[in-house]
Amino acid sequence: MDAASGPAAIRGLLARWRLRIWILCAVGLGLALGLVPLFGVLGYELALVGALFGSVAGLDLGAAYARELQWADAPGVERARYPGRALARSTCAASGLAVAVTAVPAVIAAVRGLWRTTCDWWFGIEAYIAMPLVSAVLAGALGHAIGVAVGSQGPDEARRDRPVSIVFSAGLGIGLAIILAVAGASIGGAIIVGAGVVLVLGAILWVAAPHRSTLLAIGVPVVVLAASGLYRFYAAPPVFTYNAIIGYFPGNLYDENIQLGEPLWWSRLEQLAWVIGIVAAVATRLDVPRYRITREPRPARRRFAPGALAALAVTAAVLLHLDAGQLGYAIDSDEIADQLGGTLETPHFIIHYAKTPEIEKEIALVAADHEFRYAQVVAQLGVAPPGKLTSYYFDSRGQKARWIGAKDVEMAKPWRREIYIDARSFPHGSLRHEIAHAVASAFGDPIFGVASRRMAGVPVMVSPGLIEGLAVAIDWPSGYERLTPHEAVRAMQELGVTPTIRQLLSLQFLTVSSARSYTTAGSFIRYLLDKYGAAPLRKLYGSGGDFVAAYGKSISELEAEWRAMIAAIQLPPDVVEGTRERFRAGSVFSRPCPHANAARREKAVAALAQGDRPRAVKLMRAICKDAPEEPRYKMELGDFLGGGSDEERGEATSLWSSLADSDTVTSSLRADALERLARVASVAGDITRTTALIAKARELPVDQNAKRQLEAEWFALHHTGPAAVPLQGYFFGEPTRSPIDGVTWALMIALAEPDLGFGYYLFGLQLFNANDWHRSAIVLDYSLTRGLPDISFVKNGARKLVVAAYRSHDLRLVERAIAVLRGPGMSETDKLLADDFAARLRFDADGHL
Repeated sequence: MDAASGPAAIRGLLARWRLRIWILCAVGLGLALGLVPLFGVLGYELALVGALFGSVAGLDLGAAYARELQWADAPGVERARYPGRALARSTCAASGLAVAVTAVPAVIAAVRGLWRTTCDWWFGIEAYIAMPLVSAVLAGALGHAIGVAVGSQGPDEARRDRPVSIVFSAGLGIGLAIILAVAGASIGGAIIVGAGVVLVLGAILWVAAPHRSTLLAIGVPVVVLAASGLYRFYAAPPVFTYNAIIGYFPGNLYDENIQLGEPLWWSRLEQLAWVIGIVAAVATRLDVPRYRITREPRPARRRFAPGALAALAVTAAVLLHLDAGQLGYAIDSDEIADQLGGTLETPHFIIHYAKTPEIEKEIALVAADHEFRYAQVVAQLGVAPPGKLTSYYFDSRGQKARWIGAKDVEMAKPWRREIYIDARSFPHGSLRHEIAHAVASAFGDPIFGVASRRMAGVPVMVSPGLIEGLAVAIDWPSGYERLTPHEAVRAMQELGVTPTIRQLLSLQFLTVSSARSYTTAGSFIRYLLDKYGAAPLRKLYGSGGDFVAAYGKSISELEAEWRAMIAAIQLPPDVVEGTRERFRAGSVFSRPCPHANAARREKAVAALAQGDRPRAVKLMRAICKDAPEEPRYKMELGDFLGGGSDEERGEATSLWSSLADSDTVTSSLRADALERLARVASVAGDITRTTALIAKARELPVDQNAKRQLEAEWFALHHTGPAAVPLQGYFFGEPTRSPIDGVTWALMIALAEPDLGFGYYLFGLQLFNANDWHRSAIVLDYSLTRGLPDISFVKNGARKLVVAAYRSHDLRLVERAIAVLRGPGMSETDKLLADDFAARLRFDADGHL
């Protein structure tokens, strides 16, 4: 192929509609994404969509470029003497075309970013290079190789395939309409979208009629790569995905801190090696004059080099694939189990745990906790899955992120009957929730074991609201230091932020903040479980949301019943207002710069821990600049500044003062700011101002934990007995200026005033935090007998006592804590915690483990 053939082929492409259509589609995509939050600027979401677009465009354009060369006049092609060099040049040109088209949305987004905030330009550029542009390079090369291998019918013959275009577009449009309808969209909207796809795609394909090479170039790679990606997700523990089409997908939308690491580049290197191997293999049989592979290619010489390159590239790809687990992009269960190092088998679990000294010491308790929670879940749902569940117990969020993804969330794969959790303090806060997902596989769909609607017996649309709602309903109330989900939904009703059940049982679940969606869905499913029992709930879950078949009532009727029950719950106005901060934030798509800010915040915390405070402050300033409407970032910037120079401490005070005086932030944030200002005043020795600031904070409605802290500080400021000085030191001493730690302050309080129960309470909490379970239980019990200033301290003391006593095997004190938690003035969650530990004692006594 001579040098003139490439430009001529490109001119041929430009003369046809195919390339123009792809350019128009790229422009349309770039403009349309500007209407969607997060997708309109350089960042991960744009890169994800761009990679899908670039892969399909690259495969099509690569094959189209091969056809143009095949249709070129023979004399211009016959002058080539080196098939490897000829194919290398045309492959680079095909990839270049794909890259040029794929770059268009990024250019539009970059221009848009000049007036719309782009939070992290470098990350956005890196993501677009690593995902869409690399995908376009690979797709262009692979599509070109397939086009060369398959050949073409010729321009006139190809037009006969136009009817196939209409059939294809009609099928795609109808299929999309059905999916949207099943997903919860309105029937009218689904029909409109489907009809639009039929018309637009049908017109495009009519003009740019498909060719045999196009169908193979797009269909085979997309089907093979998508199937391999889905299979790996299905057959291995990791929730992340690395493949040639999209590059990288983290596996869920809850982790805000999405970062591109070395595994992405290793996976890209393997993919490149495979593509080079395929292209080189095609070159070994390339008939240059016809520009397609044949049994007797011309010229016959110069075939060794492409063959050797193909062998080397395939060998490199195989070696990389064999080491993919250690490189982090294709990890299987055996590799994770080997990395964790520890395995313990119980009657219902195989627990693979990180074999650290800390976990080794706790693993018997961890195993017992697994068995107890499993028994609770099975008892509530009335069914058990076959065989044993597998639990992967990681020593940290970082280790879990390295081996399965999902850094900031814990996960389950019900179809594998596996759960993936971090090591946490006993009792584990998410264990029952994740076990519920795995146990529900016994009545979920037959493929993934989750709530999914089916078509012709095949699950086609999962229901996140049913999946997560069931787990929350079983893990009731999921936390013992806040409202139950029923009470929380009542608070959301008063605040006007409750999503509808129809929203939550469709894919719109993902557009609602997790605090609202999980809580609301869990409350609704718990209502159904309590009123109608487990059998219809299992049927509802297995059908993916057929309420009439399961309950004989419509979803509207059941929602009305549930809302009537919720409306009857009485909550004081200050309790409702105290939850506003918890439910304030929207979903990840509505937050300012979620990925960039999460990554920068993590780097800032790490920098501060390493002593690099200037870098930490710089990162926090960048966060505040990109998300000026988020008050919590300003609060944290003040925390970072507070350890600096006088000027920086003054700036921190100014930030906190502006938040404390603001009418636009929640009362919880205002109270936090006032508390910080009180600490500044106490360090300056101004106890009068400290007292005034704490008094102002106490007047604000906040959640029970924040309220208890404020009451403790108020008590310390007003106590006049012998323990007054160490009490103020405990709450308002400056750690960086005093060698006295919290344990010592608490001990000083107890020794200074032996009859003061509050001093023993503080000392017991410090011992609890130090994992000194036996002494903590004794001291906390003594504090309860001596009396505490407020019922909130009694609640917290009893909660800590029941755990410390259980861990120190003091059954007498466990029973004592249970009695206190069931006593007068206790909340619904306190009584549920008492019931939980009473059930745990019975379970242990029955010798289940």
